[in-house]
Amino acid sequence: MRLPILLRYTLSLISSDHNDLPVWDQIFQKEGRVFLEPFARFDELVEAFKLHRCSKILDLGCGSGRHTVGLVKQGFRVVGLDNAPAGLSLARRWLEQERLYAPLVLADMRQPLPFPDEVFDGLLSTQVIHHARLATVIRTAREITRVLKPGGVLFVTVPVGKKTKGGSEEIEPHTFIPLAGSEKGLPHHIFSPEELRALFPQFEVLDLSVRGAKVIALLAVKQAGSTQSN
Repeated sequence: MRLPILLRYTLSLISSDHNDLPVWDQIFQKEGRVFLEPFARFDELVEAFKLHRCSKILDLGCGSGRHTVGLVKQGFRVVGLDNAPAGLSLARRWLEQERLYAPLVLADMRQPLPFPDEVFDGLLSTQVIHHARLATVIRTAREITRVLKPGGVLFVTVPVGKKTKGGSEEIEPHTFIPLAGSEKGLPHHIFSPEELRALFPQFEVLDLSVRGAKVIALLAVKQAGSTQSN
């Protein structure tokens, strides 16, 4: 059985943040799955989801499916969302090979998420939400807050520092566009741990740390009465 990719996204998006739409799609077309293993300490996140009795998880920016597949194997109901059709096609094939199922949604996190309020028990997004100007990242954080249930678990990572190989252009404070490389032209907003935490004021922080000098990781639980919409 071929798994469906749910089309809830149009390419007629008008914003400077959306000029990069082909970037990761081209990467997936050229390099395939790219990432084969879950992020380091993935097992700890699985335990946090289980501890808080999470059942339905959104993998925001799922790419070619490494975390979607990993979480489905752990017994969670997972929805994968990405704006790269090639990535979702790879994720679909991976799920098929493993005889697993998860709905895959073609959509852009920088637009309103195509889900009702408070529909997910957990959400993870690794190395994704920083790919925009700050105002857009803030809107994405509000959407994340909106779709998570009170008591829901959030796990987000962003990179530490800006990429300098090939040079970059600062288009606003702490937002850079690489001038070369596979992510050329794709905005990268660079956060401090405190700035990342400030994106989610409605959450109780369980862990906020720099891991391996490469990523900032936030693990948090949404507090009751904190649904937020645009």
